[in-house]
Amino acid sequence: MNARWWRILWRVGFLWLTVCAGVRSDEVHLALPENEAQALESSLDEAVVPEPSLAPEPVADVPEPAGISEAELQWRIDQAVEARLAGIPRPRYIPATDLVPPKGLSLYADKRGKVPFALALDGFIQLRWFEFARSATSYTNSAGQVLPVENINTFNINRFLISFSGFLLDERLFYNFAFFGTSNVGARAGVVPIGLAGWKFSDAAAVGAGVTLIPATREFIEQSPYTVGIDRSMANTFFRPGFSPGAQVAGDLADNTLHYRAGVWNAIDGGQAGALRRGSAMAFAGNTWWEPFAPWGFGQGDMEHHDEAALRLGCSGLYAEPFTQIIRGINPEDTIVRLSDGTPLALPGALGPGSQVDQYRFNLATVDAGWKLAGWAVNFEYYFRLLDQFQGVGPFDRASIFDQGGMAYLSWAFIPRKLEIYARSSAVTGPFGTGQEYGGGWNWYVNQSRQGRFTIEALHMNRNPAQNFLYPYRAGYTGTAIQTQLVMAW
Repeated sequence: MNARWWRILWRVGFLWLTVCAGVRSDEVHLALPENEAQALESSLDEAVVPEPSLAPEPVADVPEPAGISEAELQWRIDQAVEARLAGIPRPRYIPATDLVPPKGLSLYADKRGKVPFALALDGFIQLRWFEFARSATSYTNSAGQVLPVENINTFNINRFLISFSGFLLDERLFYNFAFFGTSNVGARAGVVPIGLAGWKFSDAAAVGAGVTLIPATREFIEQSPYTVGIDRSMANTFFRPGFSPGAQVAGDLADNTLHYRAGVWNAIDGGQAGALRRGSAMAFAGNTWWEPFAPWGFGQGDMEHHDEAALRLGCSGLYAEPFTQIIRGINPEDTIVRLSDGTPLALPGALGPGSQVDQYRFNLATVDAGWKLAGWAVNFEYYFRLLDQFQGVGPFDRASIFDQGGMAYLSWAFIPRKLEIYARSSAVTGPFGTGQEYGGGWNWYVNQSRQGRFTIEALHMNRNPAQNFLYPYRAGYTGTAIQTQLVMAW
């Protein structure tokens, strides 16, 4: 036998041993490398790939080399290797569709093993350049403090989120755990854990507990990578609650046209309301919306160009009796309740000389509507908030405070799935003043997908009452913000 056939036989033997050694183990595990991810609102069948069988496929016999070319023999060997590898679980990427966000990288899925288990990885990152040119050098709040208004010019990782989701022991026993963070409050800022675990009875009801956002406004529950503009509106930032530990139920009814999400949480903001939180009062909140025609999809714009009109009508509510806080907790999404001029409610003197609110009653209601067709989209939300039953050091100048406001977006994807322009505005008004914002920008969707979006936006603010360092809003500021952002979601 000549040297060429010896080389062929040696390669056949080596590949055979390699394949057999690689698939004999029945315990194959892969090394592991969010959301606003919403485990209660997604089907677990969509979140993971169907489980592969670990049973090795029969391998075709490799024929005798006589009369077979070296190329054909190599092809037969490759077929045998593919048959062996077909039974090994391998990661699979599940991108976004027009109706749901990306499910991410499905790392493992096994529904029929002794311990059913699934694990998927997803997340997003926002890179932002934020500039602010002031139109005033200072402002005076309701406590009589004169505070400076600063110019701003900064690059930041505005948000990042890495999320793990799936099920364990039973397909209905789901989990979603995420790490969320930002460099907006410093490059050494802590990473915040958020997540949810629970039981999915059916599409109509899934119950879970964990640390989640409180669904008391429409725009807040829109996932931040998929807003029309750079971020959510000033009015929403002012009125909305924050994140907190709690329990919730969510589901879809009436042939998936009616949706809801409701529950009970520690407080309207759980950043400082852990196991040692003050008092025992809870926050109760809910959100429901109806899509009577075409499915709404995700995102506020219509870059997909709906062929038929999509209408969404909704409302939200929140009731709580929280204790006040002046400083935010470790979560940069923490919410501090403010007066309509931006003054924190808990600030000494906010409701009169020598006064300081310690506890109060918080009532919030919202109504919203949205419409999409042929690249055009309109979104609107209106807010009503009543604060009363103040307790603390008095007397207080007011027994109650009623604030209201609204936000609106108009967008047009003039090149389907690629280029979109938009205008936006919001306002807040109450007994301590009125603040407004207005502006607009354009979006470029990379490779015709919401998973990659580049945005440039200009906003003018007048006596802004909101504050959150993840957003361009600083309490009391008047001026113009220019923002450039790249969002990547996977």
